[in-house]
Amino acid sequence: MSAYYELLEKPDICRTGEQQPLYARFVPKGTVGRKEFIDRVHLFTGISRSVLEGTMAAFMDELRDCLANGWTVELGELGYFTPSLSCRRRAMEKDEVRAASVSLRGLNFRLGKRFHKELGGKMKLERRPQPASAPVSASSSLPVEQRLRLLTTYLQENPCINRAQYARLTGRSYKQAVCDLNRFIGDGVLARYGMGRNVVYAVKK
Repeated sequence: MSAYYELLEKPDICRTGEQQPLYARFVPKGTVGRKEFIDRVHLFTGISRSVLEGTMAAFMDELRDCLANGWTVELGELGYFTPSLSCRRRAMEKDEVRAASVSLRGLNFRLGKRFHKELGGKMKLERRPQPASAPVSASSSLPVEQRLRLLTTYLQENPCINRAQYARLTGRSYKQAVCDLNRFIGDGVLARYGMGRNVVYAVKK
C-alpha cells in the first residue's frame, strides 16, 4: 500500500503575479478510529482488547496529569508532547498580563528522530490517482478486477481487513463492500473470521 499526496501551487503571498512553486500535501485515505486501532494492535500482538483499552485509557489519564502539572512528556521513540499557551487579551507589557488571561491553546508535538527515520523509510508515496475534486465514490466505483488487486496488495502488507477498511480502500458503500467480500469468499480468495462487528477477512489458506 502507498500513501497519497497531491501537488499544489504555493500562494502568491507577495502578489507578484508570477507562477509559484509546487508543494506536496499529504492526502489522508480516512481516519483509523480508536476501536479500529485497538483491533489492529490486537491482531498483530495477540494482546486482549480489554487490556489494550485499559492501557490506552491509563496512558491518556497520566499524559493529561503530567501535562497539567507542567511537564513535557516523552512517549518513547514516538516523540514529545508540550502544552502551548495563548493570552486572551492583547498586552504590550509583561505586568499587564495576569495568570487568568493565559490559557491552554493546544499541544505541541515533536516527533522522535528514530520514529521519523523509520516512518520515512516505510512510507511509500505516490500521487493520488484521482483529482481532489473527484474522490472515489460508490457511484464511480473501480472495476472488480482492480478492487481485487487493491485488496490483494493490502493483504500482502496486513494480516486481515474488515468491511469498513475495504469500503474506504475501494470507494464502495458498506453494502457493496459486504457483497464484494462475500463474492471473494465464494471465489475461494478470502476466508471470514469472527462474528458481528468483529468480523475480519483474510487470505484463505
